[in-house]
Amino acid sequence: MKDKLIQWAQAGDGDCAYKLATIYREEENLPEYAHWLERAADMKNFDVMKDFAALLRNDETIRDYGRAFEIYKELAETFCDEESMEYAVDMIERGQGVAKNDKDALNFILGLIDEMYNEIYQIDRGNILARIWTFQTRRHNECTWEYLQAVERRRIAARIRKILAKEENQP
Repeated sequence: MKDKLIQWAQAGDGDCAYKLATIYREEENLPEYAHWLERAADMKNFDVMKDFAALLRNDETIRDYGRAFEIYKELAETFCDEESMEYAVDMIERGQGVAKNDKDALNFILGLIDEMYNEIYQIDRGNILARIWTFQTRRHNECTWEYLQAVERRRIAARIRKILAKEENQP
């Protein structure tokens, strides 16, 4: 079975590469796990990319902060993923894979948040308004997924602005 998976994964099947990675993870074979996870991540699968970035960031034996940061940036930009934005900001704040409190990197993520926020939502007196054709109402209930995403993005944006302001005030 594993031989077939290897054959298909080498032919470019990302799902087979991910299955191989999980087999090697269960066998506790870290080098092979990382290899096949990387091959699967190259196929631009959201969940696999997040797993690979987390492995690069957290595992001491194969740690590569720079590459993990680039993957989180790509996930934030391509998939509008708030969790990846948060991890990228954490890495910027700690100077992992990028200069500590790098203004360009922070402004890049802030720009993504502003772009997404303006594309998806309208604000009226502090309330987020939904697209009328989607929800057939003008006011979001606080339980909607879109509302929660907007709140999370605003929280991340406020954190970035706080870091940038702190950097400007330092001598």
